[in-house]
Amino acid sequence: MTLDGLERERVLLAAAECDRIGRSAFLRKYRFRKASTYFLELDGALYDTKAIAGRALGLSGDELPDREVVVAEGLRALGFEVRHFPAIVWTRDEIILACAVVADNDWKQPTAKQNDWRIIELSALLQAPEFHPLEGRGPEFRSPASVSRKMADIATRHSTHHGKRTNGNQLDAVVAAEFVARPAEMRAEAERLRARLRGQDTIPAQPPVGTGDVLVRDVPVEMHRVAKFRTRARASEATAVRREAELVARYQSWAQPAEGDFSSKFIFLTGQGHPLRVDLFNLRTEELIEAKGTIDRDDVRLALGQVLDYARYVQPKHLAVLVPAHPGDELVELLLSHGVSCIYETTRGSFERVRSAVV
Repeated sequence: MTLDGLERERVLLAAAECDRIGRSAFLRKYRFRKASTYFLELDGALYDTKAIAGRALGLSGDELPDREVVVAEGLRALGFEVRHFPAIVWTRDEIILACAVVADNDWKQPTAKQNDWRIIELSALLQAPEFHPLEGRGPEFRSPASVSRKMADIATRHSTHHGKRTNGNQLDAVVAAEFVARPAEMRAEAERLRARLRGQDTIPAQPPVGTGDVLVRDVPVEMHRVAKFRTRARASEATAVRREAELVARYQSWAQPAEGDFSSKFIFLTGQGHPLRVDLFNLRTEELIEAKGTIDRDDVRLALGQVLDYARYVQPKHLAVLVPAHPGDELVELLLSHGVSCIYETTRGSFERVRSAVV
């Protein structure tokens, strides 16, 4: 099968269809697997190379046997930008963190797999830049699905597993053996690594916070990636996410170390497929902060609702909304009337606060 019939206009139409129905639905509809290392980039969004090229040619995944690198070259020949993200090998420290979860689960992969809160939490921790720089990471880097697969690799290396082993590397077996030989020492090392990834000098106790149906965990502050998949999100929504992430980064840079260290938080609710995520939590003052990339009324009202919702589970001492400019006296009063401070960026590139009197 050749790519001689591939046309630029049909590629753009295929990408537009992917935007319209969403990546997952697009891959299912045309029976393509997710791309592994080569991705078509259009307007800051990433697309699966074979799926887009196959759809442009009128072929399904079963009918386009060409390797990703071949399809990538065909797209480049049409003037498209194709990003290459080589696979990043798991480090010993990363495997220790994954192995700790498997060991605590009786040496089995969590049954909920990528929807398990322990896997989602570890995925978020591994997004921190301590082990691997942000540059060069692919869009699926240490995703819940990839973390789940690594835990399956580790579980099949344990002596109690009698079935077929999954793919993995030699280090999986080495670390698993160390957990068996020195369980207390290795679990302590895993906790030290977790604290490091959260940006904490000490290992904090993390008991469940809230009701019996809620679990709250510290995770690193989310970092913005330049290119992501566009899953039915409008360009304006992607821009809003980028603005929020950039605002959070500027505030952190300005506030530290005077105002203390920050983390994010995951709120896992029973029956919910995905956790709620708190933008910023000041570990010193115990202030919960929700950021918005604009000062539009709808965004400020949304941020207010979010902080009040999250506060029911996190139980912070203070609440605040972070915005890129003063939102106007009326909206500030709205926040203050609910016990929420307003933190806004000034034209000087620093931040000021209108503080709520509620403690």
